[in-house]
Amino acid sequence: MSAAYELPTWAVLPARADAASDRLARSAAEALRVPRALVVLVSKAGQVFPGAFGLPEPWASRRSMPLSHSMSKWVATSGSPLVLRDAREHAEFATDPSVQELDAVAYAGMPLWGVHGQPIGVLCVIDTSPRDWTEPELATLHRMADDSSRQLRFRVIELAEQEAHAVAVRDDSAAQSAAEAARAAFVLAEADADRARVVARLSTALLPTETFPDLLHTVDRLVRSPLGATTVLLGVAEVGAPELQVWSTAARAPRGTGPVACLRVDGAHPLSAAMRERHLVVVATPEEARAFPGLLELPGAGPVLAVHLALGQHHSDAALLVGWRQPRQLDAPVRAVVTDLARPVGHALDRVLLRDQRLRLAELPPGPSQGLTRGLSDRRRTPRTRPGSRPAAAG
Repeated sequence: MSAAYELPTWAVLPARADAASDRLARSAAEALRVPRALVVLVSKAGQVFPGAFGLPEPWASRRSMPLSHSMSKWVATSGSPLVLRDAREHAEFATDPSVQELDAVAYAGMPLWGVHGQPIGVLCVIDTSPRDWTEPELATLHRMADDSSRQLRFRVIELAEQEAHAVAVRDDSAAQSAAEAARAAFVLAEADADRARVVARLSTALLPTETFPDLLHTVDRLVRSPLGATTVLLGVAEVGAPELQVWSTAARAPRGTGPVACLRVDGAHPLSAAMRERHLVVVATPEEARAFPGLLELPGAGPVLAVHLALGQHHSDAALLVGWRQPRQLDAPVRAVVTDLARPVGHALDRVLLRDQRLRLAELPPGPSQGLTRGLSDRRRTPRTRPGSRPAAAG
């Protein structure tokens, strides 16, 4: 036996029929008068049958077998012909699954040679009964294998070119996908940067804010305008109070104007729901708006986002609503920016309410402090409500 050859790492042909190889298998079967003939290509991954004649199912459809079923593996790794009168009489092949599943009793196989002078496959004929192969038969099989090898070399080069092109196409597709992913990541990064800049500008602008009108004006300028919103509402409720006082931040509203509405804390309005449930409330469609009949009571009925405002020190609760009159896609970036903007607004509102409480406390005469919190709440609202008027109840 000659030195062993290493099997190639990939099959030269895929596991499907090849017309030229099928013709070769048929010619070999007819020339040697056998029921079966195969053109077998062997690799480390297994063996495929691009050419087959008389191959039973399911192998005729699969056109492949594992190497455990391969007597041809011996030919491909040795580079030598293999001729067996009766495979069942040889210990090395008697238990081969192909002897049982293909009824391969008599076997004659000649190597097929690749472009680098290494065997890559086998042309073999199979008989289902013991058979003494004659010299002319083996010479015919050897000649057919040599002729097939010359043809196969050209086919291998063609297939190598096709594979090289397919690899280039796959790499190009991967490169395009990577570029698209990078562009998408850049867009997301730009969106994140824009959101961070908007939040940073608002946070810086709110730092010196001391009064409620200044807070409303700053929020209007740095929240409503950048988002293209038509309405921004701010709701504040004393702890335990049943009502939520609502202010509009519209720039056209004169400073000192009082609440535009009064909502019930337990009412069906996005502001109330955001404050109660402590999470972002999204009303993007008319169908979703039906769950909030109170929404129609206020300006800006349409797509809205309402978010809870966390107050760190003052004993009040609050929420912020951003609304649009026209249809607007409330996608993840829009939701994220409103959620992020709520944090500096909450901090500023916390400071404004604490400052207001401190100033009003200083105005109280010495004495018992009963009713202090209620008195502060009443006095804070009174100057901002026009005399003889009262915020309308809604929701």
